[in-house]
Amino acid sequence: MYKNLTTVQDMTWNNLQDISLSEKNSRDILRSFLKVSSPFFLVHSIAIALGIHFIIMVMICGAIIIHSLFHQEAPLPLQESYCGPCPKNWICYRNTCYQFFNESKSWYQSQASCVSQNSSLLKIYSREHQDFLKLVKSYHWMGLIQTPPNGSWQWEDGSILLPDQLTMVDMQNGTCAVYGSNFKAYTENCLTPNTYICMQRIV
Repeated sequence: MYKNLTTVQDMTWNNLQDISLSEKNSRDILRSFLKVSSPFFLVHSIAIALGIHFIIMVMICGAIIIHSLFHQEAPLPLQESYCGPCPKNWICYRNTCYQFFNESKSWYQSQASCVSQNSSLLKIYSREHQDFLKLVKSYHWMGLIQTPPNGSWQWEDGSILLPDQLTMVDMQNGTCAVYGSNFKAYTENCLTPNTYICMQRIV
């Protein structure tokens, strides 16, 4: 009987020890959970998540930039983009070469200067194809002269000035014309010094 009682006591003691160990383990687990759930841990976790998000966004932006660099629109066909050859330092626009000269000369001297460079004074062929000329602000000699006896305005090549090419503005008695802006030409004495524009059409 005493032996059985001792056995029961031992079992009870062992059970109590197991319960104590279980409670201790539970407290340790709870303490660990509370430790990792501290504000510092939460902030640290959020910082890591934001860092990963930032890296992903940088990778996406990089991929977009690389795609745009290597998938640009194809250049215009050769026949549409070709605009040469022009003399050195001349402006090329729609198969025509232009040069703005800053020295002031009479109309006849300006004409001779253009001829010496295998070109002619400015002629307006089409407002649409020479639209950049509307931005010109100062006055330049152009290849337009009034011819007797009827006083019609002609270009250097002998063709008649058409109404849709230019708007003539009478400023003074003169039989030559300077180009102003917005496709307007102003009458001028042919001997008056002015800057001039030479042009050379590309065949």
